[in-house]
Amino acid sequence: MNKEKLLHKLQAFFDPAQKRKKRHIEELKKILRKLKKKEQKITGKIEQADDDCLKKLYQTELEIIRLQRKKGIDVLQQLREHKGSSD
Repeated sequence: MNKEKLLHKLQAFFDPAQKRKKRHIEELKKILRKLKKKEQKITGKIEQADDDCLKKLYQTELEIIRLQRKKGIDVLQQLREHKGSSD
């Protein structure tokens, strides 16, 4: 293990805020993965649906999921940028 990695690990050990931020990033990644799976599932339902009303309902749900994912990705990028600037 090189000195930089060891120093980074020690810094993370002694800085609880950094540990919380890392945990927050990991949780956000899990949520984004779930939203992506849900988005794929809804897309499949749209393709299989015969009723136009049902398609519109699924399309609305899909738009909401996409907006949630976009916002989550933006937050994740901000957390990563802030994490990089604090090192």
